[in-house]
Amino acid sequence: MNTTKLALASLVTLLFIGCGSSSSSNSNTDVNLTSSLDLPDGKILIFFDNATSDQYLYDTTADTNTNMNTDVNKTYNMTDKTGKLIRWDHETTTGVDQKIVMINDDFNINEGNLTYNDFHYLGHFHEEDNVHVFASHSNSEFDPTVSSDAKKATLVSLNTHLLEQEAIKQEIATTLADAGEELCNFYVLEHEEEDAATETEEDHGDSPHFAFTKSGKVHVYYDEEGGLTLGGDIVALEGVTSCEEDKSSIVKNNDHGVLIFSAETQTLYQVDTHDEINGTTRPDYHQHANWTGSKFLPTNFTPTQFVGIGESDEAHDD
Repeated sequence: MNTTKLALASLVTLLFIGCGSSSSSNSNTDVNLTSSLDLPDGKILIFFDNATSDQYLYDTTADTNTNMNTDVNKTYNMTDKTGKLIRWDHETTTGVDQKIVMINDDFNINEGNLTYNDFHYLGHFHEEDNVHVFASHSNSEFDPTVSSDAKKATLVSLNTHLLEQEAIKQEIATTLADAGEELCNFYVLEHEEEDAATETEEDHGDSPHFAFTKSGKVHVYYDEEGGLTLGGDIVALEGVTSCEEDKSSIVKNNDHGVLIFSAETQTLYQVDTHDEINGTTRPDYHQHANWTGSKFLPTNFTPTQFVGIGESDEAHDD
């Protein structure tokens, strides 16, 4: 397996149960950016254009991006394919293994469980020579006629996650509708100190629910007795006037906030809080920073969505 070693020493060891030799690792770095953009370090961000199938991986530590579709033998190659990216924090008995899954864009969990035919690849970090590298596994590795018990269990866990997310989505959508808004996208920000291996969806009361509305605003809700309650100010993202689910994305940045991508503005936004995260007060969130995609992605590449893994522990005082 050819690899590009990514200096992500700050990440914890992330091991995939049942990893095999058929996985593909990232290589062929195309663009080395000479000036730092001050994006949060320690992250792998994947940007995808569902209209053209173009797909680039951006390493925030090295300030480099890579065309993921140049090698037809890579399991993550998306040439002439469509899909939708999700981040899955796979909760295991030993911790959380952050994963990226490229699901078929017509998949709907309400119409039945996800099978190996319903996604293109599953990616995460491998550890090689004490360095973390991004690698992916093809959907065929999860064919139940050939897959291991570990991979079968992985699909069961993924379906559980998708069903839980759908239930949260419907709850947020109902709450927004009562406020005269429509849900575009959402993300529930789990905190690192929480026991991910034992927590259930019923335990998410202290976790902020970021709701990106079709009018382009960000509401932050908390799950309290009696339903979701709005906490703090509604956040307006610079330049954003609308939102479409398949042209927006939200992922965790750190315990203090999220990264939001808008295809409308081709901009990545950091929304976070200065306040202490203590589970007893509701912090106020704001737009802390934003980065235009043209500053760190190839010319004429206009992605419709993104996803990211890797923790950023950076704090800010301004």
